[in-house]
This record gives sequence, structure tokens and C-alpha cells, in this order.
Amino acid sequence: MPADFAPGGRLPPLTDRAGRQYRYLRLSVTDRCNMACVYCMPPEGEAEHALRRDVLSFEQIARLTGVFSQMGIRRVRFTGGEPLIRKHVVDLLAQVHAQSTLDALWLTTNGVRLANLAEPLKAAGLTGVNVSIDSLDPDRFRRLTRGAELAPVLAGINAASAAGLQVKLNTVALRGENEDELGALVDFAWEIGAIPRFIELMPLGEGAALLASHHLPTSAVLARIGARVLPEAGTRDPAAGPAHYYMAADGSGNKVGIIGAISDKFCENCNRIRLTSRGEILACIASRSAMPLKDLMERGQSDAELAWAVHVALQSKRAGHEFELSSGQQHGRGMSLVGG
Repeated sequence: MPADFAPGGRLPPLTDRAGRQYRYLRLSVTDRCNMACVYCMPPEGEAEHALRRDVLSFEQIARLTGVFSQMGIRRVRFTGGEPLIRKHVVDLLAQVHAQSTLDALWLTTNGVRLANLAEPLKAAGLTGVNVSIDSLDPDRFRRLTRGAELAPVLAGINAASAAGLQVKLNTVALRGENEDELGALVDFAWEIGAIPRFIELMPLGEGAALLASHHLPTSAVLARIGARVLPEAGTRDPAAGPAHYYMAADGSGNKVGIIGAISDKFCENCNRIRLTSRGEILACIASRSAMPLKDLMERGQSDAELAWAVHVALQSKRAGHEFELSSGQQHGRGMSLVGG
């Protein structure tokens, strides 16, 4: 381990061999979910769920976020699976908020349990939520989620807004499924003061089998949104993630985010690293290998040694994720297993 990582010293920033600097951590608190969306989860559910003893404890999560913040991470997003099904998740947020110097704590959720938890989450230090919503039509929503109801999700969105949380709405754009609703989803989000974001289907988990028939590129999403946004190229906020944001044409200041992992590849500017619920570091969403930080902690490794392990994991990161539209091949593990 180099002297830069010596115990007691200041930890160096997270960079990879391409010079990319990492300031954004996606941290999964569970690989389980109370939905089974068609592009994410097999109808029978994932077969690889972690056992309880294999999942990061709250104390381990708080320690790791402290290490990451020392290495330059400024923004943490809690993911799953569905993070709000993890027992006492509000206590986890409060613990991380109290022990870190992070600029922002976000959470991605399907919204089913959000109505009752929005105010406690805000009080615990949460900055904002991304709520997944792929349709405003109850029947279509039920089909895409394999049985979930839309009403609780809408109630959760309203509760989050009322609690003072920043709200973004995430929609996976699917050709032949919800492409006719993209404009309506923009209008809905803007009406409630939220930011709509459209995510391009990726060949992960169930999405690999759907790619050939349901892929909708960034250009098609923009065409569906129409004159709602200015035609100028979108801009990115390097601190916030990979979305390109397009400004509303009416001068209102509203915007639309589009994450085009395939048609608008952002790998050269990637600033995100992933930590799975099992405590494994993934340098890329498509990674097939992982660094087991939980195992290292349980072997008594110091914070400096954990930081060195993260640094080593990042050096294996490729220039890009290498998703292929034509192959139909699944890259890495399913979305719920890598933290979305």
C-alpha cells in the first residue's frame, strides 16, 4: 500500500487510470424489491438475493460513507432493490447524515412506501428523492410493474414534495410501451414542481432480452417531448450524474433530464462508483467483477486499507461500458443486484 494511503493520513481523491475523478456514490441497502418491473426483475424474482448476514450493516454503511467522503465523494444516493423496504432505513439516513460531511443525500425509490416516510426522511437529512414511474395509466403501470398499483406511488410523490424534498421522476423509455406518454409525464412532473428524467433501456438483467424490441434512443425521446424543450443540446451537471438536461421552451426554468447510456454515451465523464448491498465495489454498472469491502472490514482492515482497495478496484475500470445494441447479451448482473 503506497504511503499516500498510510493510516492516520489524509486519503487521496478517488481517480482511475483514465484520470476520471469520482464524487458520486450509489449505495445499495438491499437487493430486494416489492415490485418486479419487466426490464429489471424476472417474473419469479431474483434467484441471487443476499442472505441477511451478507448484507451491509448500518454501522458498516456509515463507516464506508465516511471513508468515501474523505476520498472526495460529495454525493451519496441510496438505492436497492427498493431501499424503503429495509427496516429502520430512516435511522440509517440519520446516522450517515450525522457522521459525514457530504453535500447531498439522495434516495431512489419506487414510491410505494414513500407517503408515510417522506417527512421522517427529510428530518433525517435526506436532500431529495428520485421516484420511478413508467406510466400514468393505472393498467399500463400495473402491467409494467407486474401487478403494482399506481395510486400509492402518486401519493408518495405528493408527500415528498409536501415534505420539502427535491423530487425527480425517473421513467424508463420503452418503445411500444410508454413512448406515447413521455410528453404527458413531462407535463405532470412540471405541474408538481418535479424534474422528469427519461432513462434509456440498458442490457442489464431482463433489459437485455427487451433491448432489440423496446430500445428508444435519446433522439426518439426528444421527438416525443416535442416543442416543450429548447432544441439546443442538453447540458450536464458534473456533480449530479450522467443526465443531459434540456431547458423548457417557455422560459419557466423547468427542465427535462435524459440518460442515454447507449445513444448518448457518457462514460468518458463518469463520476460514479457503486457499492452493492453485499458490500462489493463495482467500478462500472456493467462490471462483472467486484471488490469485497465487507469482507475486508470483517477481517479488521483499517480505513486506509479500505481506501486502497477502492482505489485498486477503480484501476480496472474500462474506458466504457461496451453495451452492444445488437448482441442481446446481458452485461454484468441484474439491476436490483447492482443498485440500479
